[in-house]
Amino acid sequence: MMTKKIMMPKRKNYPINFFSLIVAIVFMILNFSAGLLAQDKGPEILKKVEDRTIGDKAPADIQAEMIMIIRSAKGDEKRRELVVWTKKNPGKDNWRLMKFLAPADIKDLGFLVLADDQMYLYMPEFQRVRRIASHNKRESFVGSDFSYDDLGTSGYSNYYEAKLKEENDRVWVLELERKPGAKKEYSKIVLTVDKATELPLKAELYDDSGQLFKVETQENSQVGRYWIPTKFTMENVKAGTRTTLELKNVRVDQNLSAEIFTERNLKRSVSR
Repeated sequence: MMTKKIMMPKRKNYPINFFSLIVAIVFMILNFSAGLLAQDKGPEILKKVEDRTIGDKAPADIQAEMIMIIRSAKGDEKRRELVVWTKKNPGKDNWRLMKFLAPADIKDLGFLVLADDQMYLYMPEFQRVRRIASHNKRESFVGSDFSYDDLGTSGYSNYYEAKLKEENDRVWVLELERKPGAKKEYSKIVLTVDKATELPLKAELYDDSGQLFKVETQENSQVGRYWIPTKFTMENVKAGTRTTLELKNVRVDQNLSAEIFTERNLKRSVSR
């Protein structure tokens, strides 16, 4: 009996360069997919932050005492005492009023924020209210390292595009790039967000030339059922100065009246 010989198909000998090309394409696809996932996750994380600060998971209002410490490059310090009220304004920027209690030379000076483009400074020495123009929002707030823009109440997402830069078990690091035409002080912000509280821990702030300008660190505390920022430190990297704002005796959900956040009330004297 004759055995039929089975013919095996010839094996193609691909050149080594062919396999290198396939491997390179696979890596490119994986890297591109990872990049898309990171970009998609950035806005989602930023929304979590804004929900905690100005959105559904934030208190309806906050009332607190505030201590401001301004430290010069030489180490000299100035202490100022304030009271602050903030009220959520659903669908719009939050409202905020800050009034100085001490020292005597700036007592009753007040700062009112109704929107990103509606900021007012009351100067008791002249008994007049000055509206902060857009081009003045980068100016120092009463000699501190915070600008008027830093003390605004609008969210980042209105003015910045977010992407996830890196991540570990404890934090997300977002890179926020200023949107074309946005009238904001910083061209880029690198924001480190605590996963446990969904609140920022640090913000690296870059100027128009792309140089690191200021670094803000933040401490968060639980007040009632909320996690809220209770201490901010702004360091001016270029000038070597630093300002700390610390909240004391914080109260939330006090059903604050809208009348508090008016120009009329901005002019009134306040006490402890």
